[in-house]
Amino acid sequence: MTAARGKNNGIDNKRKILKSARKIFQKKGGQQTSLADIAKAAGISKGTLYYYYSTKAELIYDITHEHMNSMTESLLKVVENKADSMDAAKIIHLVYDTIIKAESRAKLHLYLVQEAIIGNDELQKRFQHAYTEWRQMIYTGLQSILKRRKDIDILSHVLLTSITGGMIQQLLGIEDLPLEEMSNWLINKR
Repeated sequence: MTAARGKNNGIDNKRKILKSARKIFQKKGGQQTSLADIAKAAGISKGTLYYYYSTKAELIYDITHEHMNSMTESLLKVVENKADSMDAAKIIHLVYDTIIKAESRAKLHLYLVQEAIIGNDELQKRFQHAYTEWRQMIYTGLQSILKRRKDIDILSHVLLTSITGGMIQQLLGIEDLPLEEMSNWLINKR
């Protein structure tokens, strides 16, 4: 009985750590965040945090893994659930809306991308892999809704690139993107 409780407590501690770290990284960024900050926010001792994560990089890897899975699931759900019931432009609009307007997810995504770009080679490899998977998912989804189009490969690149750029613009508050019009243009432009 004690071992089961200890195991559950470990799972709970790890969840608290990851949840707290995500919030702090989104708010302060990684450079200004210490493991002590995360332990305090999670309501655990620094020793307990170090038991699970001896470095900030290890913690960032786990957050990245969770984040990538979440983004992947969101993309898959949007495309799979709507492919039969909506026209292509509306599905693209829904994809844009789901991903670009999720502010907390976008902040975390851009923070993790920044970490990968400024020298975290392992994180960069994870992003390269994830982006390749996402583009392939987009390609497959587009194939299922745009059966006769010949430019699906290039369209999948444009869509993924515009999602990333859209997240940046949304976070910067540059302007509200005309997502519906962009979706219509992408689908109807030949």
